[in-house]
Order: sequence, then C-alpha cells, then structure tokens
Amino acid sequence: MGDKPISFRDKDGNFVSAADVWNPKKLEELFTRLNPNRKLRLERERLAREEAAKHPELNEETEQV
Repeated sequence: MGDKPISFRDKDGNFVSAADVWNPKKLEELFTRLNPNRKLRLERERLAREEAAKHPELNEETEQV
C-alpha cells in the first residue's frame, strides 16, 4: 500500500488535489479558527525576533549559556 494523496471533488465532480484546495491562506484561516491563541503566539514570536534583531549583543550572551 502506497501513500495516497487526499483529494476532493469540485462542483463538477472532478477530483481536485488537496494541495490545490488548501493553499497557504486557507490553511492560515483554518489554524487560526481551530486555535485562536495561535495568532497571539505568532505575534509574540514575531515581536521577539524583531527585538532580537535590534539587539544582536543580547543574542550572543544567550547562545553561550
């Protein structure tokens, strides 16, 4: 038994690949709906990365620990 890609039927009954149905935007919407705190966590992580980029000397200290 091999791996079978998940597929769906469109309105005309033709098979459509899951990769075509679940584009990055739709996946983001799904993940945010399933886990509302995810958006907050991603924002915190983004801000932490930006702050780390502003202060590279702080990153060197934490990497040595």
